[in-house]
Amino acid sequence: MKRLPPQVVRIPQFRIRWVLLFGALAFLTLALWPVPALLVQDLDEPGVVGIFPLRPGEILSLRYRHSRYGGWVWEHFQAGANGLVLTGLEAEQEAALEYYGLPQRIRYRAGRAAIEGLRVSVGEVVVRATSLGERTLVVGGRAIPLAAGREGHRIQLRVVSLPRLRLAWNRFQVRGKER
Repeated sequence: MKRLPPQVVRIPQFRIRWVLLFGALAFLTLALWPVPALLVQDLDEPGVVGIFPLRPGEILSLRYRHSRYGGWVWEHFQAGANGLVLTGLEAEQEAALEYYGLPQRIRYRAGRAAIEGLRVSVGEVVVRATSLGERTLVVGGRAIPLAAGREGHRIQLRVVSLPRLRLAWNRFQVRGKER
């Protein structure tokens, strides 16, 4: 049996160009597509503390030591259409929750006083970063101490839309320790 030489299939050049163009456009579209993110800025010394991607329904928390009643307090937020939405509060001391003046009933869960089921739109949050209060942002499994190198500074937390490529780049720059 005689072997035939292999046939070479030639793809017209214009098809290769279209495939490459389509691939480049698809990449750019995905890279520049806006996604929600939490932008953390130092208002007293202009600079970005961190940028964190937010997934739908993801809870982020501010943890701090209450200056009047002592004990830890957790404020839980989600990203909403108009910024941050306060969804719950927890505290080691019930009095710290009463300080908020909310009409919801305080319940106990895992040894902590808690107010759940809130839907209070707060837009953005500005807090004072102090080592005494030990304010810490907990987002995406990371705990970021806000007072580190910024004692007494005003720290702003707000929801923004950023290109996906910017968030991918930011992953190499995030500082913080695991919860």
